[in-house]
Amino acid sequence: MKKAVLSPLCSGVVIPGLGQVINHQLKKGGAILIAVFILFSCGITILYHIIKHVMIGIGPYETRTGVIIDKFKSEDFSLIWCLLAALAVIWLYSVVDAYLTGKKLDQNKERDRL
Repeated sequence: MKKAVLSPLCSGVVIPGLGQVINHQLKKGGAILIAVFILFSCGITILYHIIKHVMIGIGPYETRTGVIIDKFKSEDFSLIWCLLAALAVIWLYSVVDAYLTGKKLDQNKERDRL
């Protein structure tokens, strides 16, 4: 399979940064993988703290869903949205870069055969 197809497919569907690794750009792929891991870890940590904050304020007999939903609505999720936007930008960059680099590598391989 051509690298121009395989690289962005792996980056976009499986793990961002994997396409760069397939294209032999180990430092760039590693940096993307680390960035995604850090963003994911920060997002999970922030969500944990939001859930903990909401659940601490609820008494043992206040299990009605409306109370819990109202408390979640009052929380600030703006940092989560910023992390998701950063993740989307990194993911998109990973796919486009993997495709363009794979295309360039395929063209060089074709030129070398001639």
